Amino acid sequence: MGCSRSVPADSSHSQHHPKTIIPSLSSSPIMYRKSNNIVKRNHRAQPHEIVQNFLILWLDEDIDEVIDEYYNSIQHLQQIVNTIEPFNDTDECVDYLSQLQNEKAFLIVSDTLCETVVPRIHHMTQLYSIYVFSHKQSGYEEWAKDWYKVKGVFTEIIPLSDSIRQCARHCDEDLVVISAVSSLNELESSFVYIQLFKEIILGIDFNEKKEINALVEYAHEKYADNDEHLKMINEFAREYRGNLDGNNKPIWWYTRECFAYHMLNRALGTLQVETLFRIGIFIRDLHRNIEKLHSEQSNDIHGSTTPITVYR
Repeated sequence: MGCSRSVPADSSHSQHHPKTIIPSLSSSPIMYRKSNNIVKRNHRAQPHEIVQNFLILWLDEDIDEVIDEYYNSIQHLQQIVNTIEPFNDTDECVDYLSQLQNEKAFLIVSDTLCETVVPRIHHMTQLYSIYVFSHKQSGYEEWAKDWYKVKGVFTEIIPLSDSIRQCARHCDEDLVVISAVSSLNELESSFVYIQLFKEIILGIDFNEKKEINALVEYAHEKYADNDEHLKMINEFAREYRGNLDGNNKPIWWYTRECFAYHMLNRALGTLQVETLFRIGIFIRDLHRNIEKLHSEQSNDIHGSTTPITVYR
């Protein structure tokens, strides 16, 4: 998998399972706190609403108890993963996980449920990694060693989110290597499709101001509950002009691993036509930026016999 386990110092096993103090919210309706308001979402996230290649499922049977604690944790985790689905029912969580097709899931599970749910789902290809969460050392470190997808037993949200951040990077890299198609015929047709799409995008005479504003509006819709990414989107709206030199050039935005990076990777990997056209102007600018860098570097190394080191 590439992402490593967390190894807490204390491995004493507690016989009593206290309630987890960081809750999720009941599955119907799903609620997120926005400033002083409560924003209700009456459905689970659908594939077209997920803007990354992964999401978090949070399973805890005591999830309705401390809303503020939960909200603070969600805000921290959403700096990494935009879509977070809370569950207090194991069967519902397992059913939702089994229906994922093009996404990978990071599961946060309370210590009171881990021994029950992990054997049921560990084999599922949709499940990328598991994080056991408790408000104090619960002694499941030895048990976790038998399940390679369990990356650690955590008592605080910050080290847990750091572990997820590491796994998210590896997950994106893994999904780039693994093609989104399942046969050679599909691979050939998908390649032709991408080539045609690229030619169309590069041939469009964009109204840059209008298209950038439309992209910003689309990104606002997708990240409506994510304060951290909304700040980046607003920065993009203020600063981005598609310049190929200086600050704020397309490749700089892409390598920030912010909303533009995730939306583009997701759309290309799953061939989401709507998203590809919505971010078409950024794709065009990024293509031109890469072409320019390639031309400059080719001129620099012309005639040189020194091997080139590349990174991805």
